[in-house]
Amino acid sequence: MKGQWQLRSRLVLALAMAVVAVMAAAAQQDAGRGQGAPAQGRGGGRGNFANNFTGTIAVQQTTGTNMSRIRFEAGARTNWHVHSAPQILLIEEGRGRWQEQGDVVKDLPANTPVLTKPNLLHWHGAAPDQAAVQFSVYAGTLEWKQAVTNEEYLGKK
Repeated sequence: MKGQWQLRSRLVLALAMAVVAVMAAAAQQDAGRGQGAPAQGRGGGRGNFANNFTGTIAVQQTTGTNMSRIRFEAGARTNWHVHSAPQILLIEEGRGRWQEQGDVVKDLPANTPVLTKPNLLHWHGAAPDQAAVQFSVYAGTLEWKQAVTNEEYLGKK
């Protein structure tokens, strides 16, 4: 069972990283900051990296991509904040909680990835009765806002 959880977590993490790479590439293209470099053939690049794909690919830069792994004790949470690009959240252990402005508070079970919308005020953390280990990936900027009140956290406001 533990081996299956580890495999599933690794697969979700790999998917999350792929999504971030695509988001970063799209953001760079939109900003006109380069198209990436084509992957090199046999013997070049990342140890025959290009040999593991079919068709033409271009490996994109991941500069400006931020990752964190945070343990939130029960009831702990971030302040309200805004990212300029989407954010991927994944609860690796325990149960999380999150809310986007104008929506209800939602519980976030382990191994269920969430993609937050860009430029939308939100917060995330642990459930009131259970700690959570959260993995987060985002590109762009982050702007911190006010603290989440207990009423907001409990969904009473």
